[in-house]
Amino acid sequence: SLERVSSEPPVWSGGEQAWELPQEVLECEDGLVFSTSSLQCEACPKGTAKEGDECVRYDARIGILTPLRWMVPESSMAPWFLRYASSATMAAHHINNRTASLVPEAADLLPENFKLVVDIRDTMGLPSVAVNQAVKWNEDGQHIIIGALLSAVTGPLASVAAIAQTPVVSFGSTASTL
Repeated sequence: SLERVSSEPPVWSGGEQAWELPQEVLECEDGLVFSTSSLQCEACPKGTAKEGDECVRYDARIGILTPLRWMVPESSMAPWFLRYASSATMAAHHINNRTASLVPEAADLLPENFKLVVDIRDTMGLPSVAVNQAVKWNEDGQHIIIGALLSAVTGPLASVAAIAQTPVVSFGSTASTL
């Protein structure tokens, strides 16, 4: 609720006059969170990521590029890429929750407030898609990029990532020029 500095409650954009924030004010567009200080929807600041309805600080940001939708829809590899993406998400979850049954030393190895954010994007097996994502990640301050599968995609991706000095580790590229 708002601090009452006036005897009259504020009038919200929908015409409602109330001390409590109307529900539609609290609902933000995708990628934005409601700021209680500015009373509007805002993007999360650098060094944080949207998690639920709030911005959470993170210490490591990993971008993963994989062909989730292969250029050939009937490709037998498509289920493998989905499993790969799910495994990366599950690994980050276990790291962030310090799952001792998987890594008993996890709680001792990582700082208490360490947060790993994994952002998985689809390349569709196309260099242009990977390059566009790398440009966006350069702006967001990605720490490392894992991918892409194909050398033809990884080459241009690595060139763009190098501008921000972001390392790229490919899980499938084999070209000697990389």
